[in-house]
Order: sequence, then structure tokens, then C-alpha cells
Amino acid sequence: MNDVIGYVLIALAILNLVGLLLLFRRLGHVSSPATTSEPVVAPVPEPVATDEATIPTEALAGMLRRLDHRLGDIEDQVRRTPAVSMASDAGATNDRALALAQRLARQGATPQDIAETCGISLTEAELLHRLHSPR
Repeated sequence: MNDVIGYVLIALAILNLVGLLLLFRRLGHVSSPATTSEPVVAPVPEPVATDEATIPTEALAGMLRRLDHRLGDIEDQVRRTPAVSMASDAGATNDRALALAQRLARQGATPQDIAETCGISLTEAELLHRLHSPR
């Protein structure tokens, strides 16, 4: 489960980096001068009538650096965390055990039988029995 969270955080950080990079390029993009002797004058953007404030390129670069450091921290954390599988937990149940428990409950098995057969707790077996047993 920790690996999944780590990978999701890494994916989100990468998406943030890509978004900021695209925004940075869009705001700071000046076409490269052609090989002519004429001076190149950058076009002056027209003022936009919106409530959004423009973000300085230095601020965007700082955000990118912080995101890069955070991404490195998350990668280190994922590498240090041992791989944990859900099936290794003592109380963990898998989909097959639950499907079998549901089928047994539909067939009229007792909660004790369901718990013993499927390896689930008695409370889970009682709940499945109440939900799936024939009335």
C-alpha cells in the first residue's frame, strides 16, 4: 500500500513539474532571432483583462526547484520503504476469500463455518452472512 501511495505522489509531482515547465516556457518564450543583422524586438504582450496575476519567471524556477527536491525526497522514501504486500498481513483478506464467503453465505452456511473455511474473522463472516444469506 505504501508503494502505491509513493508512486501516486511521484506521478503527481511529475505532472506538477510538467505543468510548471509548460507554463514557464509559455510565459518566458521569446522566439530565437533569425540570422539577420536587424535587431529583434520582442513583441509586447497586450494586457489581459483578467483577475489572474502573472507569475515571475524567478518564482516559477524556484517552484520547479522545490518540486524537484520534493520529488527526490519521495523517491528516496519509496526506495527505503520495504515492499509490503497486502496478503502478508495477518488480518488481510483477498478477493477470492470474500467471494467464497459470499457464496457460502448464499448457500446457508453458518458464520462460524464461513470464518473457518475462508480464513476471515467471525465478525466479517457474520456480516457476510447477514448480507448474503437467503431470507
